Amino acid sequence: MSRWSKHVFLGLIILFISLLTACSGDSGEETASDDGDSNANDDAVELTFWKSEDVGRADYQAFMDIVEKFDEEHPDIDLQVDTTPNADYRTRLNTQAAGGQLPDVFQVWPGAELEPLVEGGAVQPIDDIVSYWTEETELLDEEDFEDFSVDGEPYAVPANTNPTHMIFYDKDMLADAGYEEFPSTYEEFLQLIDDLNANDITPMALGNSDAWVLQSVYISTIADRFTGNDFLEGVANGERAFTDSDFVQSLEVIDELVKKEAFNEDLNTIDSSQMIDYFLQGRAAMVMDGNWGISAILENMPEDKNVGVSMIPLNDKKTMSTVAGTGVAINSELEGEKLEAAHTFLQYVYNQDLWEELIKVGRPVIANVEVPDDAELHPLQEEMLDLIAESDPAPVYDATLIPAVNDQLENELQSITVGGSTPEEAAENIQRVQESEQQ
Repeated sequence: MSRWSKHVFLGLIILFISLLTACSGDSGEETASDDGDSNANDDAVELTFWKSEDVGRADYQAFMDIVEKFDEEHPDIDLQVDTTPNADYRTRLNTQAAGGQLPDVFQVWPGAELEPLVEGGAVQPIDDIVSYWTEETELLDEEDFEDFSVDGEPYAVPANTNPTHMIFYDKDMLADAGYEEFPSTYEEFLQLIDDLNANDITPMALGNSDAWVLQSVYISTIADRFTGNDFLEGVANGERAFTDSDFVQSLEVIDELVKKEAFNEDLNTIDSSQMIDYFLQGRAAMVMDGNWGISAILENMPEDKNVGVSMIPLNDKKTMSTVAGTGVAINSELEGEKLEAAHTFLQYVYNQDLWEELIKVGRPVIANVEVPDDAELHPLQEEMLDLIAESDPAPVYDATLIPAVNDQLENELQSITVGGSTPEEAAENIQRVQESEQQ
């Protein structure tokens, strides 16, 4: 659908497109609006909305279905939806924020990614409408807004919760290696890796070309099993350091897995989508990914593939790195009718219908919503949701760390995989950046 207003004459559309194409350096964005509506309201308040696009993912479609319903039921608001491929959205958002050219409402990520937008004055707090969710509907609790809050003020509404660590495994391949159940101890897990290698089977598919997988999916949970939940807070206030022995131990786990040949050799040249493909093609017995990985697995796995889900058995803990997913924030410049339209949009989209639809496609949600009676979950989805329910949340590093420190962490994790850094050296390098950023 076109991003242009419904009531502009076709000839002007062509002219405007030509002029804008000549003047703009943007490319690759996909846009959507209510194209072709003959009942367009000339007095409607125009509201622009940016969303990252995850074509093919059921949760993305569920979200966009609710957005379309909002559009249909609010003729007094001319909603202009502009989507960008997920891999490019963050870059576009940050670039436009730096230039002061953000839309009216837009998707954001929590924690360390939200803070620069707040500090730069790009977004406005939403504390005047939080009571809609916490009191009027009781769909959310006040603590649910914490990941999207800065200095105690909330700046976005959370849509879902994102557990970033779980292991999807081929039950038949493990059974052939002598394992009827997933290992319950780390020693058994390491033995499984040895046994799979002995059978010429790559134990675990890893696609870390974009560097975030080892950080978000692996080390965020692995480190928490050694350091505990308060480690990153301690690092931030100077009471802890990345050179502490318990954090170094977590890096040693990555080093140990690499040396045991747990991964495919091209782990740093394939991405997170390709690692799922490796797993589904039977080129690896396991793949570690976040909860989002289940969508691609269920959509593409062969009918005869028997998949289970677990978490790394380490230090007798069941913590799982978890962060609020995405939310929607409001441009700081909005006021009057446009601000009221933005509030209406948030309250309509982030509601029981959305969260129930997300549950139906197997996404864990942050809201106080039960599994709908008509939900037809795949057994693997039910297994995953049970696993999440029995785990305790741990912080996700890239949602907590200063961006420069997180970048260094990701670089050092990659370096460990190629023998460029020892765990001790990696920890020293990360700590050096942390200290320089705090000066």
